[in-house]
Parts: sequence; structure tokens; C-alpha cells
Amino acid sequence: MVVLAEARATLGRRAEQALRKSGAQASFVHTDVADFRSVQRLVRVVLERFGRIDCLVNNAGVLVVGPLVRVPVAALDRVLSINLRGPMLLTRAVLTIMLRQRSGSIVNVASQLGKFGAAGYAAYCASKFGLVGFTEALAEELARTNVRVWAVCPGLVDTPMARLTGIRAHERRGLIRPESVARLVLELAAGRRQEPSGAAIDVLR
Repeated sequence: MVVLAEARATLGRRAEQALRKSGAQASFVHTDVADFRSVQRLVRVVLERFGRIDCLVNNAGVLVVGPLVRVPVAALDRVLSINLRGPMLLTRAVLTIMLRQRSGSIVNVASQLGKFGAAGYAAYCASKFGLVGFTEALAEELARTNVRVWAVCPGLVDTPMARLTGIRAHERRGLIRPESVARLVLELAAGRRQEPSGAAIDVLR
């Protein structure tokens, strides 16, 4: 069973329907990852429906591009709230459950811009560097448990967010397919990869 947490109801329902058409069991729960009450509600609903949480994938993300001095403070706050604070809130909310179960997997979708800085991406880089550091620190905290955590660091993925970078349609050929990232996430969640907990794993093709 896959539970989809999404702030945009139309997008969440569309993804839910697409997964169901493919034969998967899916359920959409409207969630704002930057709002702790919303995160708590999500976890409560999942437990009420299914009784356990085996894997958390922190994939919500937003991007703002431009010189730091021109980026509105509200935009900086939004990037950090969704890209970094959101994963921390969700992880905090599910950890007690996973520790009680004595098992669980957490996958944080970071970026190559969580390893290398780039002009015009200061807020995004800060959030993704923070997410990689959070992953490493959490792995140390959980070292004596059976709860594992990784960061996935793709290059530019062929999603609507790529358009915000200024990439044009004819340049999309070199972008990473979303399926490549999803495949790695699934392999980590299913225990089919050997990377140690805390690793920041590249996805470059």
C-alpha cells in the first residue's frame, strides 16, 4: 500500500488514480509537510487505516532560482520549510512508530545540489545540503536500531520543476528520467541495495 501525501489535492488524486490503474494499492491524504499538525494528522490516518509504517519517502520539494539578493524572504522561508523542515517533521513523526516496530526505511530525496553549490540556487542548495547532513546525522542516531536512512541525490530530473531552471524542450534529452529515481527508492525501501545507512547515493542517468 502506498499513501500519497500532497498539498495540491488535484495532483494528489491524479497520482492516486494513476497508481490504482497500474494495479497498485494507493491512498491520497491531503498534507502540508511544513505544517506539523498536518503531518501528525497524516501519520494518524495511516496508522488508523494500516496499523504500521514501513517506509517514509521524503520527496516534497520546491525551487526558487535567482541571485540571493533578489529572492524574496518569503520564498527563502518556503524553500527551507518544505525541502528541509518538512522531511525533519515527517521523520520525527514516524520514527517512534518504526522504533516500536523495530524496522523501517527512510529515503530523503536530496539532489546533486546537496553536494555542490551553484550560483542562483543558494536557497535550494542550502536546503538539500541540510537534508544530506540530516540523513548522515540521523543514521548515526539510529545505528543500533533496525531503522535505516539514506539520501538520494539525482541530477536534474525530467519533471515540471526542471522548467524553473530555464531548460528548454529541446534540451530535455539529457535529463534523468523520474523512473530511475523511483527505481532506486524502491530498491532501498525493499532492502535490495547494499549502501550503508546514511549514504548519499547519486543518480546520474
